[in-house]
Amino acid sequence: MSAERGTTPADPAAEAVDPELEVRALVVRSQKGDANAFGLLYDRFLAEIVRYLTYRVGNPDTAEDLAQQVFLKAWQAIPRYEDRGVPFKAWLYRMAHNQMVDHHRTRRVTTDLEGVDLPEEPEAEQRVLVQEVHSHLRAALDRLSEDHRQVLVLRFLLEKSAREVGEIMDRKEVTVRGLQMRALQALRREIELTGGLP
Repeated sequence: MSAERGTTPADPAAEAVDPELEVRALVVRSQKGDANAFGLLYDRFLAEIVRYLTYRVGNPDTAEDLAQQVFLKAWQAIPRYEDRGVPFKAWLYRMAHNQMVDHHRTRRVTTDLEGVDLPEEPEAEQRVLVQEVHSHLRAALDRLSEDHRQVLVLRFLLEKSAREVGEIMDRKEVTVRGLQMRALQALRREIELTGGLP
C-alpha cells in the first residue's frame, strides 16, 4: 500500500462552515427582517439560554417563559444590534441576565410544604439529602452579589470558559478569573456562616 492514511486531499465542499461566521450571516439577515434567519438563531441558542436561566431561577418552567421573553426582545432589538467583536451569544446572555434580574425584582418568595411526604425508602432518603445540599448551596449563592452569582453559574454550572464568561459579562478574562476566585471565597464564607453543608 503506497497511500498513507489520513493524506486524502480535503474536499472544500465537505469542510465545515465556521459557526461564528454562520451566526453573523444569520444576524445580518435577521436585522433585515428575515424571520427564518432569526428562527435559526432561536433554534441554535434556545436550549443554552434556557439552561442558564434554569440555573439562575431554579424552575425550568419559569426559565422557559423567561427565555421566550428574551428571544422576543431580541427579535425586537436585533435591528439595533451592533457587532462589537464579541459573539452574538454574549448579547443574548446579557439579555437573559437582565430578564432574570427583572424577574427576581417582581417575584415574591413563597414556600408550599403541602403534599411533602417523608421518605419511605433508602433511595428516597438519599434524594432528600441531595436536595437539602442543593437547597443550602442555592441559599448561599442567593446571598452572594449578583456578579459573584453570575460568574459561578457560568463557570461551574454551565461550564463556560473564562473567555466566554468575559464576553458574556463584558469583562476581561483576567478580571473574570479574579472575580471567580473572590466569588468562591465568598461562597465558602456563606456556607461556613450557616454551619456548613448537611
